[in-house]
Amino acid sequence: MPGVADRPMTEDELLTGLTDALTLAGWTWTHIIRSDGVTMGHAGLPDVLAGHEAVPFVLAWELKAESGRLTAEQFRWAIALRGSPSIDVRVIRPSDYDQALEVIIRRRDPRDVWPQ
Repeated sequence: MPGVADRPMTEDELLTGLTDALTLAGWTWTHIIRSDGVTMGHAGLPDVLAGHEAVPFVLAWELKAESGRLTAEQFRWAIALRGSPSIDVRVIRPSDYDQALEVIIRRRDPRDVWPQ
């Protein structure tokens, strides 16, 4: 019988796994979804914003399924936030899950985990 391991991780599963890890590792994080569907300010804010008192950077991660694409608004936010060296802006996909956990659990600098 096919199980969860037999199919790709969904974006919701990625979100749940990473936010659970953020909580367990002591990060302060947020994922903003308004129940009424109204957006205040500019649309496209990254899915997860997280900070930890022991690290010199903030995570601004947009979560996508393997084939997911950024919207124009999400791309605009990525460009706007990339100007700060203390904000790690990136798209995280299920294939990045283990590296993302390295950053979250071991508080490794994302630039060391994903060399560019």
